[in-house]
Amino acid sequence: MSTLESIELFDRKSGSLFILFLLFIASLSLSLEYFHFTKLKHFDDPLVRAEVIDQEVRLVNDQPKTSMKLRLDNGSLCRCVMSPNLRDLRGREILVELQVAKVTFLDYLKGFRSRGSIQEVYPHLSLKERWYRSIASAHDDQMMKELYGALFVATPMSQEFQTLVGAMGLSHILSISGYHFGILSIIAFFFLRPSYRWFQNRYFPYRHGNRDLFFIVLGLLFFYLWALEFIPPMVRSFGMIAVGYFLYDRGIKIVSFQTLLIAVGLLLAFFPKLFFSLGFWFSSFGVLSIFIFVRYYEHWKTWQIFLALHIWCYLVMLPISLAIFGTFGFWHIGSIPLALLFNLYYPAVLALHLMPLGDLFDPYLMELFNAGDMHAVSIPMGSGILSIVLAIVAMRFKLAFWALGILGSATFIGAVYQIA
Repeated sequence: MSTLESIELFDRKSGSLFILFLLFIASLSLSLEYFHFTKLKHFDDPLVRAEVIDQEVRLVNDQPKTSMKLRLDNGSLCRCVMSPNLRDLRGREILVELQVAKVTFLDYLKGFRSRGSIQEVYPHLSLKERWYRSIASAHDDQMMKELYGALFVATPMSQEFQTLVGAMGLSHILSISGYHFGILSIIAFFFLRPSYRWFQNRYFPYRHGNRDLFFIVLGLLFFYLWALEFIPPMVRSFGMIAVGYFLYDRGIKIVSFQTLLIAVGLLLAFFPKLFFSLGFWFSSFGVLSIFIFVRYYEHWKTWQIFLALHIWCYLVMLPISLAIFGTFGFWHIGSIPLALLFNLYYPAVLALHLMPLGDLFDPYLMELFNAGDMHAVSIPMGSGILSIVLAIVAMRFKLAFWALGILGSATFIGAVYQIA
C-alpha cells in the first residue's frame, strides 16, 4: 500500500494570487502606519506616552549622556539622548516631549532618533521589567543579571557585554528566537500532555488531542510573546510555528522554502516595521540555512542531522555576522559545543530560577566570560552579501550549497588568521 506524501501549497498561479494578497495587506498596514505618523507629526514637539525599554549611559561627543530607547504608544521606536543623572527608568511609562519636525516616514518605520524631555514618570512597571527584576534578584554579578535577563525576558545587554558575547559567538544562543520557542514548546507539551489525556479519556475522547494541545501551547507562547513586547525574532518564530502547524494539519509539507516564505511574507505584510529589524532577518536567515541543509540531507539519521546542523549553521551565519559586527575571538569556535549543551542547560536553569537556585552556575559562567577574548576583524560586506545570494541559490542547486560551506570555512580561517 502506498503512503501519503505531503504536498506543496502553491503552484505558479495560486502563488501569484497569494503575492497580490500580501501586497494588498501591506498597503493597508502601511496606510495605518502613515496615519499614526501624521498624528505624531501634527505638532513639532508632541507630548507622547512611551515605555522605556532600554537605558544606558554612553559617551556622546566625549560627554556622558543617558541613551534611552523608547517604545511609543503607537508602537514605533525612538532613541533619545538625555541627562546622565537620570535614575533607572527601564520598564516604566513616561510622558516625553519629542522633537519630530525633521523625522521622515522612513525614519518613523526604521525607528528614529530625537531630542526629548521627560515631563512625567508613571509608577507602573511593565510585566517584562517585573520578571527581569525577579530574575536579577537571584544574582549578585551584573554580568549574570544581564545574561539571564537576555536569556529569559530579552532585556538589552550593555554594549560592552554584548560585544563580548558577539566575540564569543554566543549571540544567537542568548537572543530569544525559535530555538528557545522550540525548547519551551517541548517542555510545555511534556507537562500538559498527561493531565490533558486524563481529562480527554474521561470527558471528551472525541477530541483531537494533539491539536488541542498545540493551541494551548500556542496560547502560552503568545502570552510570552506579548509579555516580552513582541521582540522581532520571536514574532518570526511565532509566525513560523503557527503557519507550520496550519499547513501540517492539512497534510502540506512544512519543512520547505514555501513555509518560510509564507511566514515571512505574512509577517512583513501585517507588520512592515519588521523589514528594518536586523534581528528578524538574522532569525529568518538562520531558518533558511536549516531548511537548505535538510533539503539535501534529510535522509541522514536524526542524531547526525542534529550534530551537523550546529556546524553548518555556524559556518553559514559567520560571513554576514562578522561583516556586520566585526568582533571575533579564539572562544568563538567554542560556541558550537556550547550550542549543543544549551539544549540541556536552558531547561535546567529555567527550573533553577523557579527555585532559589538561579545562581548555581554563576561561578562557572563568570570564569567562561572572563576567559573570553575580543578582537576586531575585517570581513568585507561583500562576503556577507555573497553568503545570502548563495543561500538563495542553494534552494535550487547543490553546487551553491557547497560554495556556501566553503565561504563560511574561508571566513573562519580568515578571522583566525587576523587575530593569531
